[in-house]
Amino acid sequence: MKSKKFLALALAAISVGTMAAFASCGEGGTSTGGGDSTDGTTITITGSSSVSPLMQELAAAYMEDHDVVINVETSDSGTGIRDTQNGRNDIGMASRDLKDTETGVVSKQIATDGVALIVGTGCTVSDVTAAEVYDLYASGTPIKNVINAGINREPSSGTRGAFTELIEKDGHALDELDTFASCITEQNSTEAVKTTIAGSTTVMSYISLGSLDDTVKALEFEGVEATIENVADGSYTLSRPFNIVYKSEDSLSDAAKAFIDFIMSEEGQTIVEQKGYIKM
Repeated sequence: MKSKKFLALALAAISVGTMAAFASCGEGGTSTGGGDSTDGTTITITGSSSVSPLMQELAAAYMEDHDVVINVETSDSGTGIRDTQNGRNDIGMASRDLKDTETGVVSKQIATDGVALIVGTGCTVSDVTAAEVYDLYASGTPIKNVINAGINREPSSGTRGAFTELIEKDGHALDELDTFASCITEQNSTEAVKTTIAGSTTVMSYISLGSLDDTVKALEFEGVEATIENVADGSYTLSRPFNIVYKSEDSLSDAAKAFIDFIMSEEGQTIVEQKGYIKM
């Protein structure tokens, strides 16, 4: 039984790129299963590519000792929330808070994550200010005459939402802009961003702190290093919630409720911490 459980999780992880591509094509192509159709032994979780790696770790640990199959399908925060609204999943994942227009669902925070500003390892820039980042994305002004382009995530990305809300200049945030500078392009996943950044010395972007590895370099922001400790004590100010989303407590299957209880338990929160996030 365990081998079948891990196979289901592995297949869900392998299908990440396919699921994201379907989600971006428009109507309907997000996930199979859903909160209204589950038989109680299968849990379908969809959404944020930032939350997904952590959720896969939590799911794998839970399936070790429980007779349940958890399918984690990766897309973005907006898709995860819409899937929940439309009954296409049991639980959605979002790396941002719900918008006023996203009704009929509730969210629960399971962790806190930092947003790391990244460049290629060969880039000579090591620190940036909010004003410098704002000017690059708003008007294309190079940072320290080195970084002359940037990458955004797609509009429905929770990571993009956090980044554009948190980067301000003179009281104005990037999310107030109608358009970005022509030197700003888009990528639709964390891995796509990292791959592009790793091959450049003049482009910057942003990813989940928990997704940071040695293929890219994290920049200091306002003189503060991007670390778990600095996010936890508030000195590194680029952070956002990792949330799960569902219709209501009453709508959850017993299996989904039990898994959420595990996530919030001491064992679940230990996994959160071990994977580089801030526990609740």
